[in-house]
Amino acid sequence: MHYPMKVQSRNPVLYALASALIAGLGTMLGGRVGRGILILCTVAFFGIAMLIPFIGWLLFPVWLAAWAFSIYDGYATARSWNTRHGIIS
Repeated sequence: MHYPMKVQSRNPVLYALASALIAGLGTMLGGRVGRGILILCTVAFFGIAMLIPFIGWLLFPVWLAAWAFSIYDGYATARSWNTRHGIIS
């Protein structure tokens, strides 16, 4: 007997929140592990680089942009997964 496979939808807001807590986590949960690790390393690098006296504060906008991209990418990854599997989100 053949049973149809059930596909569980992914919640884009939950993936965005995961990426807000840990940069790249939403992307990794969405199956793009390499990309998520790259985002995590980028945010961590600029976060650590901000500790450099005198020039660290100049890197804050770059760190903030990388962190914001992480949140967006977690959201977009979940939406993309849903679209590929025929789920409207």
